[in-house]
Amino acid sequence: MLGRLGWWRHVVVAVVIAVCSALALIGVIGGGLRDERFDAKQITVSPAGGEGVRIREVVDQDFGRTDRHGYERTIYNDFGVPIDVEASSPDADASVGIAEVFGATRIRLGDPNTTYDGQHRYVLAYTLPQARLSSGLLALDIIDSGEEFETGRFEVIITGFQLTDTKCNVGSYGDVGGCTLEQVGSDYRVVFEPLEPGDGVTVAGTIVGFTTPLEPEMPALPPKAPDHRVLLAILMWPIGIVAAIVVFTLAKLRGRNDVFSGGAVEAAYGRMPAPGAPGLAPVMSVSRVSDSRLADLATIEFVPPKGLDPWHGNVLLNERITSDTVAAWFSALAASEAITLRDDDGDLVLGSGPRRNELDPTNAAIVDQFMSGKSELKLGTYDAEFAGAWDAVMTQQASTIKATGWWKRRPPGAGGGNGAGGAKTIILFLFVGFFVLGGSVFSAVVGWFQTIPLALGFGLVLPAFVAYCVYARMLPARSATGSALALLTESFRRFLEASEGQHVEWAWKQGMLREYSAWAVALGAADAWGKALARANIPETERFVSNPLLVHTMARSFTTTHVAPSSSGSGGGGFSGGGSVGGGGGGGSSGSW
Repeated sequence: MLGRLGWWRHVVVAVVIAVCSALALIGVIGGGLRDERFDAKQITVSPAGGEGVRIREVVDQDFGRTDRHGYERTIYNDFGVPIDVEASSPDADASVGIAEVFGATRIRLGDPNTTYDGQHRYVLAYTLPQARLSSGLLALDIIDSGEEFETGRFEVIITGFQLTDTKCNVGSYGDVGGCTLEQVGSDYRVVFEPLEPGDGVTVAGTIVGFTTPLEPEMPALPPKAPDHRVLLAILMWPIGIVAAIVVFTLAKLRGRNDVFSGGAVEAAYGRMPAPGAPGLAPVMSVSRVSDSRLADLATIEFVPPKGLDPWHGNVLLNERITSDTVAAWFSALAASEAITLRDDDGDLVLGSGPRRNELDPTNAAIVDQFMSGKSELKLGTYDAEFAGAWDAVMTQQASTIKATGWWKRRPPGAGGGNGAGGAKTIILFLFVGFFVLGGSVFSAVVGWFQTIPLALGFGLVLPAFVAYCVYARMLPARSATGSALALLTESFRRFLEASEGQHVEWAWKQGMLREYSAWAVALGAADAWGKALARANIPETERFVSNPLLVHTMARSFTTTHVAPSSSGSGGGGFSGGGSVGGGGGGGSSGSW
């Protein structure tokens, strides 16, 4: 229909804007460049009686935008299997799960059925029962080298010991020095701000006595990362809507059509036929109007535009060359009796018509190709020769339309063109790609847009790009001649759409029933014309024998014959075995699961 823009195009744009808003709300975009890290750790070491040491870890962990069950700690068993394990958290599940893994103990905090993102605090305490304190030496690996995550503030506190000759080692396995274990009151402390990824820490000293351990105060919670998700999700709507409106407006302006100045009559008839061709030569001044304004100039015409085939009319109104225009080509062949059509118990049979020899050489060659020497061709199963002929018709139509001069910009091309394919590509990317691929590829791509400026850019560019794809339908601009022919075609379509039985009877008496039926198929008025045909008082044989309407009512037979059938076919971490930085005991790794 002339001037009509499918409502689904607006829905696609709205859905894309909603997707952008949802991605911002859940933090997939605009959540900040927050890879998983430790905001802070406070490790307290104290004597536990006998040979053991008690260790308390206060861990402020930021899972970033990744869903995790909780904190994970792996400890080598060279100072004994950890005992008396306790854990808590003010804002997450801290259920304890313990497993032995290759000479180490893995402690996992959390529930396998629950995940978290963002910042959380965990407090983990355990005893290493065989720390060999009777040797007079405290040598403890606080954490091994090879840690994956950075720790913003890493503090080690040793309390309850009197030490001399203290040592502190930080870095890769085997590194010595790099830090100082300082005495603060009766305790010994060292702070790293930050502890770089991959660095391990070992502390050591000679034990000369024991004191009463003092449990240090819990460190203050780190500041929460700013959460702009709700605001960003709200902003996605005006940004996306503005982008879509701008693209829509530009496409509408860009796609304005030339028309002969005056009114509806001048627009449709302000031209003279070009001798020997369907093209028309303008004889009046020209103005420019949008597709919707052009549609307002259409009236009612009782005859089709002279010199045009039905498929021409389809292209003039829809500005696309698709399977519908090829079907219109077949309906015109049936109307001219170059081919016959009949319904054989639900199967559409295409045969050679009595006037086939009157076809021009180009069309005759295409008919010869799909008939392939047969007198009849039953449709409904894939036929390679028929499919090749179908593509040949589409190519021929594109070439013909390009040479008409009916468009001054972006004439329709084979396969649709003008944005239909682009819209489908975007829809497939956003929806099919997301669900079929499990979201992994989609999440990886949109995960690049973590900063707020990039997220806002994403919310602007993606709707604008999708809007361009779906509104590219508006970009072709007709010449004055093309607009005139489109008006005549639309006016005739309106007649077919509103036809009654008497109109069908008149067409039959004038010997134009099949021609009008072919035009009804081409212009999307086949249902209305078919109902009028059913009410008309004409012989039964004229209703059904080689009726071009069969191209519409049995369209599936054409599709299955020219479309080839599709073919079908059949987190957590372990412990690092790199040892200690300075050669102590315990150690291990930390992370999440």
